[in-house]
Amino acid sequence: MDHWVRSLRRSKVSRLADRPIGVVHEQERRPSGDIVDAAAVFLAGAECPFSCVFCDLWQQTLSGHTPPGSLARQLEEALREIGQRSLIKLYNASNFFDPAAVPPADHTSMLRLLKGFAQVTVECHPRFITDDCFAFADRLDGALQVGVGLETVHPAALPRLNKKMTLADFDAATSALRAHEIGLRVFVLLGCPFIADEEQLDWTLRSVEHAAERGASMISIIPMRGGNGALESLAAEGVWRPVTLDLAEDAFDQALRLNLDDAVVQLDLWDLERLAVCSDCLEARANRIGAMNLTGLSESRVACASCGVGTARDRPRPPEA
Repeated sequence: MDHWVRSLRRSKVSRLADRPIGVVHEQERRPSGDIVDAAAVFLAGAECPFSCVFCDLWQQTLSGHTPPGSLARQLEEALREIGQRSLIKLYNASNFFDPAAVPPADHTSMLRLLKGFAQVTVECHPRFITDDCFAFADRLDGALQVGVGLETVHPAALPRLNKKMTLADFDAATSALRAHEIGLRVFVLLGCPFIADEEQLDWTLRSVEHAAERGASMISIIPMRGGNGALESLAAEGVWRPVTLDLAEDAFDQALRLNLDDAVVQLDLWDLERLAVCSDCLEARANRIGAMNLTGLSESRVACASCGVGTARDRPRPPEA
């Protein structure tokens, strides 16, 4: 499976080992309801060793192991742009506690640079959530939160994603994080391959609920994006269909109705325009989702005369007598 997934990839984007890929300034709602300033720093490092069929993050990674000292230099540069904020998220398109991606010898310099942040979020596969993770959390000035991809709890689809993770692996990792008082952020896929179209919504909601049950304080629903080669091949086989903006809004609306008191559920806005079929209502619908991300409250759906969404012609006709 690894060879098949990698054989369908195109070339990587050329990245420098001493320059961060980018910095995004955000606002984020906490489970308390407070809105805080956050910054997401995208670091250039080694590729993840797992070859998931849905992943496109490898495009922004370096070839070979991350050079020692490079991540600290990237972070130092990013911090000059960020200034002081409550939260910082370090996304390296891999696993923060994989020594090939983040050399353990660099932890000390990165910990020094991260002083003053109330919370630091990193991303990691359950297999790399080990003693290195717990030691990093103990030495960190603020609180550590680890982002983990649950993807789906569908019993047949999860093993076919080539993530090399079982639901038991996810549950064991989240239990370990909870035991060490480390926060949990979970990513759930919408439009997962190997799940029938009519079951997509149900399994996404089940996955959100499972993440909340495992102690996630932040749950991001991520609509699947094509373009990595493998998904296009699966689409040709009829086992994957691109996500629509309608489905994304349905999933988010229903996820908010779950009333998960201790967890914030958000819909990821990254590349949202790729889900839309109508440019006339895209901005208004994106603004609606963004507002709901910050409030956790449903808003009326946008009506568009151009494509018919939210109008009378968008509603199913009653059966004929």
